[in-house]
Order: sequence, then structure tokens, then C-alpha cells
Amino acid sequence: MDLKWLLVRRITLVALACFAVGSALAIYQTALKSKRQNMELAELVGRQLDAQLLRIGRSTDIPERFPDWDVVTSLALQPGQCIELLNNDGSSRRLNCAGVSEISLNTPRWFLWAYRTLINDRLSATRPISYRGIEKGTVVAEYNAAATAGQTWSTIAPLLGFALALVAILCLVAYFVIDRALQPTKQILSGLNKLARGDLDFRLPSFRLRELSRISEVFNSLSQELGAATAERTELARRLVDTQEKERRHIARELHDDVAQKLSALSAHAAFLRARVQSEAPALAEEARELEAMASATMLTLRRTLAHLRPQEIDDLGLVQSLEALVAQHNESARGRTEYSFETSGTLEHLRVETSAHVYRIIQEALTNASKHANARKVQVQLSQTSDSNSETIRLSVIDDGSGPFGTDKPSVGTGSGLIGMRERVVALNGRFAAGPLPSGGFGLQIEFPTMQGSNP
Repeated sequence: MDLKWLLVRRITLVALACFAVGSALAIYQTALKSKRQNMELAELVGRQLDAQLLRIGRSTDIPERFPDWDVVTSLALQPGQCIELLNNDGSSRRLNCAGVSEISLNTPRWFLWAYRTLINDRLSATRPISYRGIEKGTVVAEYNAAATAGQTWSTIAPLLGFALALVAILCLVAYFVIDRALQPTKQILSGLNKLARGDLDFRLPSFRLRELSRISEVFNSLSQELGAATAERTELARRLVDTQEKERRHIARELHDDVAQKLSALSAHAAFLRARVQSEAPALAEEARELEAMASATMLTLRRTLAHLRPQEIDDLGLVQSLEALVAQHNESARGRTEYSFETSGTLEHLRVETSAHVYRIIQEALTNASKHANARKVQVQLSQTSDSNSETIRLSVIDDGSGPFGTDKPSVGTGSGLIGMRERVVALNGRFAAGPLPSGGFGLQIEFPTMQGSNP
């Protein structure tokens, strides 16, 4: 939830809680007043009836006149108030009630029901009537629920309207005040988002509030340190991977210039030896053919090793033609089960030798994983170079429409050493790496890195 709305909601809840407490206090005071009036009325009527019983005991009054209810009816009752004399068996003997005021008729039904259920039954007052230890009845004073509920509602209704208006104004004022106070947090959130996207050069300004200013200082310090650490890690990764490619190229050259030539000579001598022994020593012809076959097989193994260490096409033909040959090899191996395509745009021939090797290895690994795991009908490779006023950028994407092995949603690029190797190369290129399932199905690999120009060593 948005922080601004969270604070406004909590302020509203506090205001409503204050209103509820005020309303409860008003209801309590009204109920307390009604309880006191019932107790006073019950006590007054009880004394009147006690006095009549004393007169009857002195023979100054006759028992048939008990209770003398005319005295009771002369008392001024509050609107809705009732006074009743109950026999010992609980039956009503006398009852007198005052009318309900018009204000009670306007009480909402829900409030009347709640008041009658929760409060009104607790407001009645009772007083036993006895003479010489003999119970003569019980005086009960109580209010009609509509009367007390109406009186209570008339007390809190103005408070309710005022409270609602106050809460509305408070929410409106709090919204704008909090929105203004939280403006710096939007900058902080924007900075965090940029930091998460890899923009380590972003810095937050200083704020007036001490807490926010401290956050700004920590953020800027952390961003600076993270930028320096990332730059060092990128440079180290670049040197490591570049060194690895240089060593591979050196080993490939040594094998090609020395071992390959010697194997070629060995194969030629084996062929010459086989031709000579067929006429001069037929018994040795089979051994000569085996020697020639062994030399040819060793040469083929060496060529595969050279292609793995350093594809000769990158140095001889360039990056684009090497990738076209790589895609053609996958199409030939797939035999129609999967269609591999390659699209390129922009100028890519000025890339450093190591950069070209990184791009080739990344695509090679992605195509290998797609052919093994994607179960796709189409695999598209796109490589483009874009330029603006400040920099040049290389964008690479490998997208397939597969569903993974056995129809599962497993990504075509594995999560093992292949993916780790690709990430290391992207880090060495100071680029961004993203891989995952696509909303439309299949799997996508997206890479973007700045162009690094330089002379080929």
C-alpha cells in the first residue's frame, strides 16, 4: 500500500476512534442520568407507600386504599418514564407512564434496537415495599426504550455530523500535507529503482528533514562504493575472460602451426608408406593402412579441439560470417526438427577480437542449450548495433518458442555452468543480462553492452 494512503487511513481511524469514544461517553452520561432519575422516582414512591402502610398500622387509613396511587399519579414523570407496583408473584398491580416526546420518534431503528438490547434493561430501578417484615410488593421505575434512545440520539446526532465533517476535512488536509511531506520519498524510491537497474551514477540531493538527509547520505555513499566495486569486478572479469580467450587463441595457434603440420606430414608419410609396402611388402600393408587411418583420425580430433578452443572463422572470416556458419551447422544437425535463423544489423566488424569471441561463445552456448533442452520449432538469433550521440550499443537476443523437455516450462538456457559462463562474459563486456520465460511462450535471452573499440592484438 502507498505510504501516503496508509497514513491518511490511520489518521482517519484515529479520528473515528476518538468520535466513538466521545459518543460512548455521551451515551454513558445519558444512561447514568436516566438510571439516577429512576432510582430517585422509585425511592420517592417507595417512601409514599411506606408512609401509607404506617398510617394503616395506626388505623388512620384503611387497608383497602393501599396503594394510594393518586399520590403517585400526581408526581411529575419524565417523558417515557414509567412507575409500576408489582405483587409478590410478579404481576402488575398499578402502572403509570408518561408520554414519549416527539423527538423519540425520529430515532433511527438501528440505534433504537442497539440501545434497547445493550443499555435500556440496565436502567430500571427497584425498591421493595414491606411492613413489619412482610413483603407488600416491589416498586419498579424504568424508561421506555424509545424515550431514552431518543434522548441519547438527540445528544450524539449533532456530534456525529460534526465528527463526520471534521474527519472529512482532516483527511483532505492530511492528504495534501502528507503528500507534500513525502515528496522526498518519491525521489528516494526513484533512486532505489535506478540503483536496482544498475544506474550507479545516480545521486540523491540533500533534504531538509534530518532523517531523510541521513538516508540520502547513506544512499549516495553506498551507490559510490557499489559503483567502484562493480567497476573493479567488471575490469577483473574482463581481464580474466580476455586472458582466457588470448590463451585459447595462443594454444590454438600453437596446435595449428606445430602439431597440425606435423600430423599432416605424418599422414602424408603414412600414405606414402602404404603405397610402397603394397608392392614391396604386402604383409605390412594392413599396418600401414592402420597408421594412415590413425593419423587421419588424430587430425580430425585436433580440428575439433581447435574449433572448441578458437573457431578459426572468427579470425579468418569475421564475427558475422562465423555466426552464420554456426547457425548453418545447427540447422544441418536439426534436420528440419528446429529452424534456426540469424539476423544482424549495424556495423559489427570494428569490435575487438576478444569482444567478438565473447559474443560468439554466448550465442554458441545459447544455441547448444536450445537444441538440447528447448524442444522448440524455431530459434531466432538477432544481433544489432545502435548508435546515438553519446555511445554505441550492441544488442543480442536468442528467442525460442519451445516449452522445455517433455512439455514443461523449464527455460531453454540452463541454470548451470553454461548460464554462469554467459553471465561472466556479459560482466566482462560491462553489459546487462536478462533471461527467462516469455509471456507469449518460449524462452528469451537478452543481452546489451556498450561497444568497445580497439585495435586487435
